[in-house]
Amino acid sequence: MFRSGFLFIALIIIPSVTLADCKVTKEKYDKLQSGMSYSQAVAILGCEGEELSSSDMGGFKTVMYMWTGSSWSGANMNAMFQNDQMISKAQMGLK
Repeated sequence: MFRSGFLFIALIIIPSVTLADCKVTKEKYDKLQSGMSYSQAVAILGCEGEELSSSDMGGFKTVMYMWTGSSWSGANMNAMFQNDQMISKAQMGLK
């Protein structure tokens, strides 16, 4: 017996968060701790940062990232990672 039918294909659309959509808050910034990895920081902040600089010297890879804030157009934060461990962070105007 032949059965005719339809094949349904589900398409799941997962919205991507662009740098322009990502706005960091002071609450999220305060959760960041020295020694955490970049991926742990991204999980807390909700998006990847914009790479500002990087160097690889003497066995140390150092990368600085920046995120924009949600309170006003100049609000931002940055974090520096050395060998994938956060060694410093700074913020201006986050709320």
